[in-house]
Amino acid sequence: MNPELRRNLWLQFSILRLILPPAAIGIVLLLVWLVSAHSLTAVAASAEWFYLLIILLWGTRRAADLVAEEIAGGTWDSQRMSALGAWQMTWGKFIGGVSYVWYAAGIAFIARLWAIGLAGRLPWQGEAAVQSLQLLGIGLLGQAVAFLTSLVLLRKQVMRRRLGVTLSQFAGLAASAAASGHLDLGLLFRQMPVIDWFGWSFPGAEFALGTLGLFLAWSLFGSYRLMRIELQFRSIPWAWTAFALFMMVYAEGLLYTPLRKVADGLAAWLIGPFTIAIVLTYAALFLEPKDVVRYRGLWAALRAGHASRASTLLPQWLPVYLIAAALGVALTAVGGLSELTGVPSLVGSGLSVAEYAAAAGLRVLPVALVLYLLRDGLVVLYFNFGKRRGRADLAAFICLLLGYFPLIGILVSLGITALIPIVAPYPPASPLITVGAPLIECLILGVLVLNRTRAAGRFKAVAA
Repeated sequence: MNPELRRNLWLQFSILRLILPPAAIGIVLLLVWLVSAHSLTAVAASAEWFYLLIILLWGTRRAADLVAEEIAGGTWDSQRMSALGAWQMTWGKFIGGVSYVWYAAGIAFIARLWAIGLAGRLPWQGEAAVQSLQLLGIGLLGQAVAFLTSLVLLRKQVMRRRLGVTLSQFAGLAASAAASGHLDLGLLFRQMPVIDWFGWSFPGAEFALGTLGLFLAWSLFGSYRLMRIELQFRSIPWAWTAFALFMMVYAEGLLYTPLRKVADGLAAWLIGPFTIAIVLTYAALFLEPKDVVRYRGLWAALRAGHASRASTLLPQWLPVYLIAAALGVALTAVGGLSELTGVPSLVGSGLSVAEYAAAAGLRVLPVALVLYLLRDGLVVLYFNFGKRRGRADLAAFICLLLGYFPLIGILVSLGITALIPIVAPYPPASPLITVGAPLIECLILGVLVLNRTRAAGRFKAVAA
């Protein structure tokens, strides 16, 4: 048996802890059965609520705290030096750490199936089977996302453990809410009878269940990849890139049928993947630690021509950014956003939709967006490569937020729209300014970041 799994099982279970869940749940469900005039439907509904409360509130909290409690207890460093591999550590800690939660929730889940069966329904056939599998998947997804988020945040917030655990739990609860249909994001389509994906029709409930399983697999795989980093394994950072490509294909499949009806060019097919690449580049940029020493090593490996060494030092955001850049260039080559009809006014400059759609800068806007993305990435690196890096990401985020929203509003209110390209994309400007403004900013910020990278490698003599 996996040593980490065995250790967690020994820590989680005892005779008293084995007795308490069935006794407590059994007593409450018996009371429900008595006060509801022997209604098995009421018993099944109560058991389902028991299951959801245990598996979501307690389970996500427990999953978010698995590694954090080891760090707080001072045992994490010794575990990292053990002979266990990354996958053994991941599933041993995850399954073992939440095993008692699933023991308690499993009793409520079995009671629900038993009550449904006595009521005359077959719990593992048809719609009831899909619903039961969705309940199991919702619990697993929420816990997996909480565990994954905790590994991400613990790399950035080692000294703020409780905050990281709470945020991780919220992330897990949000994922469970989206998968259950209670968070109306329109992502999993549980309420739609039929889903078209690349022209193939699937029942809505089964498609949602398959989607849930895919995202659960990605969450666990992401936890494994982060565990490799925690255990100091060298590897090429391709997992986030693979997830980005998956999201592009998944989203394009959902848009396939409506695009075939209205699309008259290649631009409509590229805009979805392009948008996803930009969003996931920003996500990786802010979630990944920015170590100046790692970037110096990457630069040195590239200059020396050591491709294999450089590939292991690549930041997660860079490959996805290159995909976004390629899509932006391709989108511009086929006509840019000017080929898309019905483009709304994105800036409050008083332009009508027709005037905005006819803006000359709209054709080169994808390339401009790629440059603005690079500029924002350089801003984040500039803050992180400074002497005080404790809250560098937060400072960079606030600066970018102020630039994109309040500052644009001020410029528009004062009627100085010609200065908007300095801070944000503005298609009504000429194509030269639309592309030139962010390009100049990228060159300036590139020099500043390079200087800070070099300064980080200098050593100053200490006065006697």
